[in-house]
Amino acid sequence: MNLEDRVLFLTKYGRSGASSRYRVLQFLPFLEARGIRCTVQSLHSDDYLEAVFAGRGQSPWYWAARFLARAQAAARASHYSAVFVQKELAPYFPPVLELMLAAMRAKVIYDIDDAIHLQYTESKNPLTRLLLGGKIPFALRRSATVLAGNAYLATYALRFNEHTILFPTVVDTARYPAGQDVLRRSRAAEGGLPVIGWIGSPGTVRILEEMADVLRAAAKEIPFRLRVIGVARLDMPGLDVHCVPWSEESEARELSLCDIGIMPLHANAWAKGKCGLKLLQYLASGIPVVSSPEGGAELIVEHGVNGYIARSNDEWRKHLVALLDNPELRGLFGREGRRHVEEHFSLAVWAPRMAEVIRSTIRGERGEGTGG
Repeated sequence: MNLEDRVLFLTKYGRSGASSRYRVLQFLPFLEARGIRCTVQSLHSDDYLEAVFAGRGQSPWYWAARFLARAQAAARASHYSAVFVQKELAPYFPPVLELMLAAMRAKVIYDIDDAIHLQYTESKNPLTRLLLGGKIPFALRRSATVLAGNAYLATYALRFNEHTILFPTVVDTARYPAGQDVLRRSRAAEGGLPVIGWIGSPGTVRILEEMADVLRAAAKEIPFRLRVIGVARLDMPGLDVHCVPWSEESEARELSLCDIGIMPLHANAWAKGKCGLKLLQYLASGIPVVSSPEGGAELIVEHGVNGYIARSNDEWRKHLVALLDNPELRGLFGREGRRHVEEHFSLAVWAPRMAEVIRSTIRGERGEGTGG
């Protein structure tokens, strides 16, 4: 194996973190099969997110140990022909590691799927804004290639690096069996309620809770069950709520039990940096969607074809009722959604592109603009 075939992936999480799993880890088997030797070092341990969602803080010793491990991994960058940085090397820490990679002339591929610059530029702490406000631009400027998860992030990154590629978050459609409409039709024939699904983490469920009045209004017209995947408990009076735990092994099956998928988001800059993973999971499962326009939704949702974009509470209610009341429409939208993901947002389409980006960066033949 030649040196130019080796890539160090510095991710934020292990498999428990959706961003690392979908932006990096799912690509590794394909890359390895194509002769790219992949080494992964995750900033956080596997149980970090579990502790965060449980409200448990981490000790200073944890942070010191994780930063040391990250620094040791970055110090070995000269043994690799490219370094892939997912999100950030060390959040809320000065760009010491970025400077280290620059000093070693490492060919850095910098991947962003969140508006992480806002945690510094929009911080309520004036020292954070002063000391770290320029950290992300600094990292972007010194990268050989930047991968941006949606058009908003690509526009931002292009301000600092012309070698920015629009590289969407994608899903492995093989994990989401097609033809689930058969199951849904059989349940409807037995008199079961249609199911609206939401998948996410305890840290983001607050946005769903804020939709309670809209969901109750829709339920008054067409009764439904709300299936919440990834949250242990959720009290929403007046709604039939069923919470189920999340696991990587069960998420596709849990989604297959839903008839409609929803992605509500706030109308702010942070939401604009989201990359619509929920929508892709729903559509890959053959489930029509209703979504806020933020989070890359307008590139994923074909309004009136595989789902609806809702810009007001009244539009949310109207679109949900339209789908709840029409199983045939749900089936049509679901099939179109599956096709759309297979053609434009699937791992099968984008894994070869990832290999191409890596090898082009290694050779110094970096792409420009937002092509992809």
